[in-house]
Amino acid sequence: MYTDIARRGRAGSPAVRRFGRLAVAMLLAAPLLVVPSGSASAATSITWQRRAAGFEQPTHVTSSRDGTGRIFVVEKAGRVRIYRGGKVLATPFLDIRSRIKDDGEGGLLSIAFHPRYRTHPFFWVAYTTTAGDVRVARFRAASYRSNTAAVSSARTVITVPHPHEFSNHMGGQLAFGTDGLLFMSTGDGGGGGDPFDNAQRKNTLQGKILRLKVLGAKAACGKFACVPKDNPFAGRKPGLGPIWAVGLRNAWRFSVDPVTGDLWIGDVGQGAQEEVDHLTPDQGGRNLGWSCREGTAVFNSSRCRPGARYHAPVWTYGRSFGQSITGGFIYRGSRYKSQLGGRYIGGDFGSGKIFYGSGRSLVTAGSLPNVTSFGEGATRELWAVTIDGGLYSMSAS
Repeated sequence: MYTDIARRGRAGSPAVRRFGRLAVAMLLAAPLLVVPSGSASAATSITWQRRAAGFEQPTHVTSSRDGTGRIFVVEKAGRVRIYRGGKVLATPFLDIRSRIKDDGEGGLLSIAFHPRYRTHPFFWVAYTTTAGDVRVARFRAASYRSNTAAVSSARTVITVPHPHEFSNHMGGQLAFGTDGLLFMSTGDGGGGGDPFDNAQRKNTLQGKILRLKVLGAKAACGKFACVPKDNPFAGRKPGLGPIWAVGLRNAWRFSVDPVTGDLWIGDVGQGAQEEVDHLTPDQGGRNLGWSCREGTAVFNSSRCRPGARYHAPVWTYGRSFGQSITGGFIYRGSRYKSQLGGRYIGGDFGSGKIFYGSGRSLVTAGSLPNVTSFGEGATRELWAVTIDGGLYSMSAS
């Protein structure tokens, strides 16, 4: 996403594609689910109330869901800040700026808390190292109530090499599944058009969704991350064990539905289509198509393998609707359950449109310019952050 953010232009300005617009050769046989131009009025209106400002290029927002009511905001340069009781705490929860290279789309990318953080105060962060690779590290707080965590508690979980000639398409989203396994998105390595064909190759971790066993002091295999035995490529070739899904360009925000365990993935397009993908827990090993296809259209026919089966997106949209998707959540809060319960809510960084899924379409329901991440609070109400440093809570009517 992040030179996807840089190439989208300054906050508040129209997004600009850094690599130019590429023609679409043909439509795939998969069902075409392209969003209309967005002129239809929405049945439900979604609005956002600014709760705080002054964060430095926030990339992620989430909650530890431990009863303290804290909201955690991840800043690109390497800090995690706490919003609590109507104010931003002065001291960062975590500060690893000295360990991070934050040029382009690099930086501190996301945080995920132990599903039982109240009794197991561990958390994991994804960031780009000073060498430019993507790393996941585990940290520990003294207790779940602690408002600071020691940098010295860091333990490396996994490092994904990144082509050092490119500083975009890092991915870096972390989220726990309902089974306690940790999912991670990785970008295709950057550049335009996936120049190394990373997303389709199973001998690299780039352009993938990974799944790891990380819970416990050591995750049962004597390391801080183990390959789950039921991962699609575990214990056999071809394919690297951590890979759970292939064929992604740059999944800038995915989420796990706490009710079904399903993954909902917002994958940023190249020059024609943005897409939302949906994978159930038993669909590991699926190929989402990049860079054979972008959304539902063929992008590079030479990358389309004979006999390959590509998992179709649920929704796509073109440039008349938006320019760079920020993936969202299935709404599982209670406050707006009658209007939005079970619906997918997401947004577009470039156009500022906020939308929700309705049948075969995405319905425009409001706006929030330059939204970089959505997140769930303690009661699963939705929050959001914007590149200019704003923190927002959601309302609907």
